[in-house]
Amino acid sequence: MTKTRRALRIILRLTKFAAALTAGIFRYYFTVKLRGRSGSIPARAAWMQTVARGFLWALGVEPVYIGTPPREGVLVSNHVSYLDILVHASCMPLVFISKAEVAQWPIFGPITRWSGTLFIRRELRSDVVRVANEMPPVLAAGLVLAFFPEGTSSSGEGVLPFRASLLAPMVENGWQVTPAFLHYELEPGEGTVKEDIAFYRPETELGPHLLNLLGKRQVRATLTYGQPLASGSDRKVLASRLREEVCALGCIAPAIGAAETV
Repeated sequence: MTKTRRALRIILRLTKFAAALTAGIFRYYFTVKLRGRSGSIPARAAWMQTVARGFLWALGVEPVYIGTPPREGVLVSNHVSYLDILVHASCMPLVFISKAEVAQWPIFGPITRWSGTLFIRRELRSDVVRVANEMPPVLAAGLVLAFFPEGTSSSGEGVLPFRASLLAPMVENGWQVTPAFLHYELEPGEGTVKEDIAFYRPETELGPHLLNLLGKRQVRATLTYGQPLASGSDRKVLASRLREEVCALGCIAPAIGAAETV
């Protein structure tokens, strides 16, 4: 019976996911594209917020928000799963910085492209410079810019070293930076965050991982916001301080690694 219920749950959630995706596509064309707002950063971010809420509903993810989300500047957070963007975006309109590979993912790729995400190939220093030049228009439009300084997702058991390179524009422009910590929970007997929610192993395929996630009864995602910090005058110092703040929000000792020097 348990396997039957799980199978029925997956079918139901796939149906809801397809409905949320279809609604999101229609909403984009009718409220953004056909109204000539494809170049509007706020319009695309607002669309993403609506889509994110629909996807979380379909996936059975319950978001809980603690603290005050930032109204300006930059938001940084730990990174565990592809769900992270949905949880963050469902709370407020955001523009994300994401690794370039995400743009080619099925379903999530087009969604992130339409939302105005800034894609980056971190291994190329010239790409870091390019994205840094694309940041000011986002903040000038009155939106918050969000990214994950770890540069990749993790198992959720700790916080990886923060890469300092993308923090340089914060220092140069004096933008405030707000730390946040995202934590997931499954119901007892439903598996573990490391194995069933975190998406960090290179060999893990998106399709099977998502199907497994759809079979869970419920996922609770708690996003805790910290206090905004002044960017200071040194990106490496800022990276170290932000990581400490993120770890503190998650009650994790920041002993594993330190801020990277790149």
